Amino acid sequence: MLQEHLGYVADAVRLEHFRAAIGKSVRTGDRVADLGCGSGILGLLCLQAGAAHVDFVDESEMIEVARESVARAGLHNRASFVRGRSQHVELPQQVDAVVCDHIGHFGFDYGIVELLRDAKRRFLKPGGAMIPARIDLQLAAVESEKFRQLAEGWGATGVPGEFHWLSGQARNTKFNVNLPREDILSAPVASGTIDFLGDERGFLSCCAELRATRAGTMHGLGGWFDCELAPGVRMTNSPLAEKKIDRAQAFLPIGEAVEVKEGDAVKATLMLRPAESLIAWTAEFPANGRRFTHSNWQGMLLSREDLLRSNPARVPLLGRAGLARRTVLGYCDGRRTAREIVQVILKEHPGLFPSAEELSGFVARVLARDTE
Repeated sequence: MLQEHLGYVADAVRLEHFRAAIGKSVRTGDRVADLGCGSGILGLLCLQAGAAHVDFVDESEMIEVARESVARAGLHNRASFVRGRSQHVELPQQVDAVVCDHIGHFGFDYGIVELLRDAKRRFLKPGGAMIPARIDLQLAAVESEKFRQLAEGWGATGVPGEFHWLSGQARNTKFNVNLPREDILSAPVASGTIDFLGDERGFLSCCAELRATRAGTMHGLGGWFDCELAPGVRMTNSPLAEKKIDRAQAFLPIGEAVEVKEGDAVKATLMLRPAESLIAWTAEFPANGRRFTHSNWQGMLLSREDLLRSNPARVPLLGRAGLARRTVLGYCDGRRTAREIVQVILKEHPGLFPSAEELSGFVARVLARDTE
């Protein structure tokens, strides 16, 4: 986890863009929420820009990195730290600005849409600033034998034939990759926009006509973002940009490689449900009438039990883990210590799990996650 966040903190282009956006959006004396704060670098930039107070929110242990780093900067008296999922926590008061960098490889694919919509409803003052304010989705045709092989890996020579069927799942998978500039087969086209201050749609449908800029072989679609952090401040992970942040792009494979000539059109359609991380994509080739339709829903490995559980008409019953969690939480009475709860569970409910070691570990995890 530290290595992942080091990449964010060490990305000078990313910090330059956020520093400029914060300078335009955060006024002296403002209260700011840094949601999914990670190391706390964006909230720290807000404090340095004059924010009176920053609420740092993160559900991972990185919240302690943020706490320590802000203290080392001598700014801890202007900061609060809340460990929890943003959609589950409460803030003491509304804020003048919200900052967040849960911008995925394709913009929407890291939970930012639902996170910021919730923040707008519950945390942000009317007229407050949202950083980022909007995300434009960019789409282009891609020629890449390397990434075609990635998508076709389950059908490769050397993989036992009994597993070749998984190539169908892989072709319905979004891959996060670093697209070389030379693999881009068409000029990118803006295919849709997510406006965090005004857009409340749960379903997005985007269309684009891509034109091959050279003859080649198309293996899939490439997707990335160009987002507006603040008026006049934009940030992108486009492989074609001279000044891009260090973040991979999305590769959406198509069923078969298709030869295209310079100027050939490819009609691409995206359908997105950001809350469920669902994406469907279609590529049509008018020159030869070929059409490919894919969806990461088809790429998911769903068991019969998963499908039954997703039926809204079923009557659910607590399973072993649910019964065990209810039992553990029933002993959280405000008097027993964690050690005492573990001891009484081991004594009175030894059959909750097959071994005492697993039971002890389960109790410890429940107490760490579900209690204060």
